[in-house]
Amino acid sequence: MAEFFLPVLSHFQNRNAWLSSAGRLRYRIVPTLTDEEGNGILTAEGWEGPWAYEFSQVEETAQFPLTPEGLEALAEWITIQSQAVNSRPERSLEENLARRKDPEQATEKT
Repeated sequence: MAEFFLPVLSHFQNRNAWLSSAGRLRYRIVPTLTDEEGNGILTAEGWEGPWAYEFSQVEETAQFPLTPEGLEALAEWITIQSQAVNSRPERSLEENLARRKDPEQATEKT
């Protein structure tokens, strides 16, 4: 399984987003604060690399509370998404270039 790192809760409570990867999985986490105390939600999006967010089709989206428990659930979600994406057959360079040109095309190779 691919290793990944998540920042501490205060990173998100201070309105900082996070983009990272776990093997071929790419993911983005954006906090939305709902009050002055730093409560809110974390919205996570995942897609298969190698391309950046702007050149990719988001495959999965999930939301978690902006709490220690929510951060733990987010880590579990990333683990599951990473296992799913990294278990797919490798794509050829031509397939990846086609996906960059047209991110709307099929997101999973069978």
